[in-house]
Amino acid sequence: MSENNAVYKGFRVSAKVRQATVADNGRGVARERFLATVTITQVSTGMGSRRLQPPTIEERASAPHAAITLALSSAHEAIDGMSTFVKTR
Repeated sequence: MSENNAVYKGFRVSAKVRQATVADNGRGVARERFLATVTITQVSTGMGSRRLQPPTIEERASAPHAAITLALSSAHEAIDGMSTFVKTR
């Protein structure tokens, strides 16, 4: 089972998954896929002002667990990209 709510680097990451129907290459055949939507909200303001949040992230996969895993990974990458912390040696 995939965890769909977590705090990562001062941000709450919440994922919701639902079934989404998509057309199969224009052949008129539809197949069920899963769409995971992630929202990111800042929970910690101790390091300064509130930072601009990335837009809602969506990922599709053939299984709900895979969709959530992809969406959470994308959210972590977005948060890492917002980081201004520079580690020195």
